[in-house]
Amino acid sequence: MRRLTAGLLGVGLGVLTGCSTVGFYSQAAIGQLEVLAKREPIERVIADTEDEDLRERLELTKRLLAFAEAELKMPSGGSYELYTAIGREHLVWVVHAAPELSMEPKRWWYPVVGKQAYRGFFRKEMAEAEVARLEADGLETWVGGVDAFSTLGWFRDPVMDTFVRRDEVDYAELIFHELVHRKYYVAGKTEFNEAMAEAVAREGVRRWFRATGRPRLAARYDLRLSRIHQAREAIGGAAERLEAVYARDLSDAEKCRLKEREIERLKVRLRELRTEWGRGLTSWIEEPINNARLNSFTTYEAGVPRFVALIEECDGDFERFWVRVKELDD
Repeated sequence: MRRLTAGLLGVGLGVLTGCSTVGFYSQAAIGQLEVLAKREPIERVIADTEDEDLRERLELTKRLLAFAEAELKMPSGGSYELYTAIGREHLVWVVHAAPELSMEPKRWWYPVVGKQAYRGFFRKEMAEAEVARLEADGLETWVGGVDAFSTLGWFRDPVMDTFVRRDEVDYAELIFHELVHRKYYVAGKTEFNEAMAEAVAREGVRRWFRATGRPRLAARYDLRLSRIHQAREAIGGAAERLEAVYARDLSDAEKCRLKEREIERLKVRLRELRTEWGRGLTSWIEEPINNARLNSFTTYEAGVPRFVALIEECDGDFERFWVRVKELDD
């Protein structure tokens, strides 16, 4: 349900000012350069392609960018006016890690963007090697494929073949989310940046469907957001209870026992939600859950209600919203 697709910040930016791990920054530089070297103007792709679906999606991109600038006060600055075909399933693979008995995520430091609660690799085998290293050090890990990231205005980020085929909802969310990072970003505050981007992107999609005269789709999207809220309460609640368990004066064995109980309690709740919805949450129910995976969700979701409330406080006026966001950071 959590789309690990947006907001991978700074994965290639470290090479601008130096490096601390040669292998990591080398692959980041090569990967970013590949993305930049393969860019083509969208207008040229539209004119040359025989793929009607691709042409339609690139035309949609132009309308979404115009809407984001007019309605959400987020000019693209040239991003998503180019197209890159990278020819693989995901753009990067992102690794999350946390101790077995702590909800504090491992954070990696990057030049320019500060500390981040994840590490991104353009090569899957390097992500897998990082996972093996972290697990050998006793950390829990979670890795997921990611299809887009923002370079925060350092480069003109392109539309990628890794996400261009998504349905309109996911596609619009992704474009709006990444434009938020270009608009405003606070170094070292992963949770702040991602929650803000999610809240703005979702409000943008709601307005997009209304502005384009599709109230039924807007209503269906509101239902989707309601379900995300239910999942956030379940998963976020489990993370909070585990944090409380880890803070107690108990043996590690007892903490592990209580951890297993809380994870099973979460899966019971998620099964209830899937029954209520009729589908969804399969990977959360059927695959292992650990602290790193919980953090991969809460990093994006925990702070969303705060920014939703701020949008409402500003009466939906995004000129006022961006001023208030800067005050929050101050």
